[in-house]
Amino acid sequence: MKRYHRLTLILAIVTLTLLSLSSFTKANADSSEISVSIDNRPIYFDVAPQKINGRVMVPLRAIFESLGAEVGWDKETQTITGTKEGRNMTLRVNAATATIGGKAVQLDVPATKINGRVFVPTRFVAESFGADVKWDDNSKQVTISTGATTSDGTYYFVYNSKKVSAADLEAIKLYINKFKDSRNVLFDASTYATAPQLYDALKTKQKQLGGNVAGIQIFGMEEEVPAFSYIHKVQVIPATERWNGVEFNKEAKYLSDFFYSTFQNSSTYLSTDVAIYDVFGKNVPLSFTPEWPVSRLPLTKGEIHRYINKYDDYQKQIAEKSVPTVVLSVASNVQDGKTQNDAAFFMNRLKSEFNLFEKVELRTYTKDLNKNLITENKKGPINLMVSSPIDSEGAKQGKEYFMSREDVNKQLTTNYYTAFFWGMHPASRFNSNNMIHDGMTKGSLINPIVQTVSASNSGLNNYIWAPVEQTSDGQWLNDYVPATYEMLQENNPYYFIYQYYAGLNEGKTRFQSFHAAKVEYAKQTKKHQDKIGSMTSYENIISLHYLGLADYE
Repeated sequence: MKRYHRLTLILAIVTLTLLSLSSFTKANADSSEISVSIDNRPIYFDVAPQKINGRVMVPLRAIFESLGAEVGWDKETQTITGTKEGRNMTLRVNAATATIGGKAVQLDVPATKINGRVFVPTRFVAESFGADVKWDDNSKQVTISTGATTSDGTYYFVYNSKKVSAADLEAIKLYINKFKDSRNVLFDASTYATAPQLYDALKTKQKQLGGNVAGIQIFGMEEEVPAFSYIHKVQVIPATERWNGVEFNKEAKYLSDFFYSTFQNSSTYLSTDVAIYDVFGKNVPLSFTPEWPVSRLPLTKGEIHRYINKYDDYQKQIAEKSVPTVVLSVASNVQDGKTQNDAAFFMNRLKSEFNLFEKVELRTYTKDLNKNLITENKKGPINLMVSSPIDSEGAKQGKEYFMSREDVNKQLTTNYYTAFFWGMHPASRFNSNNMIHDGMTKGSLINPIVQTVSASNSGLNNYIWAPVEQTSDGQWLNDYVPATYEMLQENNPYYFIYQYYAGLNEGKTRFQSFHAAKVEYAKQTKKHQDKIGSMTSYENIISLHYLGLADYE
């Protein structure tokens, strides 16, 4: 009996001790509900801000990167550096003194490391880069102001909390903080089983917030963050007695994130497989004009943070550099000796006749494609364009792959390269069973542009059969002429390619150029939708995807 009472007394003492320690820890390091905003932008942290001995401490790296500073870390000396617009800061862990712009600055309390992150008092942020910092004890809100104009555009970063690792979520949050021109919302899609359900949830959130949508970035594969489904059903030629001219593959279903780019549609019409032919045949009220950009990083748990780090490294490597455009083209669709689908021919016209590629080098190849591709990868970073039959295993010339899954894993790893794949569908599903996934996870492929359905040759013409000469009796003689700008506008898929490279020529980023090209392509498709070929153009609009990360600069 005495032994029982002794054990009870010991347990009581241990319990009281733990409660005391808990109270002490909470009193000395309180992280409950402390939030931080910069110019009304919420900032996301993997390790939350804390109040320690009366001082509000914040993770330095997350704050500095949110302010646009480049952050460095020396593990050996435990020193963190920050650089912004020529102004430098240096600080060592456990030091109460930092160097800002060459001058020593005293901290209220020393910098400290908590869960692997360097924390500093909020006041230090103001002293480092000239921001104004305020603390509201009632709301536990740190407000940082730089004087920058506040945007009413909201950028949604959609992920599945059940399908990311701790490292993935940390990388996602630091990535979000680099978007300085928008209000940023981290949106968990784990409770939404279908794309229409997620679509409605995003619409509801946007209605609550008001303002505009700046864009949507998705993290995850199709089974983690759902995509919309559509089938290939388009009219490619006028109906004849033998054939109605409709290409229809009811067995194959494809995916699209396109409908996340506008909230003008009702999810009722998106809950079943979308078919362009049926939309126009049944007058289904769906908008095909994107209002904001959408991108998806089709990677899964454990892969996301590695790719984000790779993307940051790529951005540093190409900063202030002119990256050449390299084209690998497999010509096809020959009519009367004229090759209609030849990207090399068209890209060279963009340079010689349309005055694009003024500031970057353009190199095109139609032979020895594998050899030239590997050679180009060894030279340095490139913006690659591939126009050929492409499937999940790679790009072909004839029956042979000149760019395969094995190539992107082993041969094309010397330098980073972006890619614009025009052809079939290397990523018909947003999953791991394709060359795109291998290139992004095992190789050096950055932010590919792909289609999720086989591209149709309908309307894809380098040459147009058109009147060229009038005879004395008033009759017109026809011949093939290179497609003019006006001809491209009339449902020629090359018009999208033209607009994309025109955007790059103007100094836009790849992602900005992709979105602007889609908007213009959709505008012209709607204008000419009474002509044969418009359905193919509409399908291209919902099929073309930017896979990777939206540019934060």
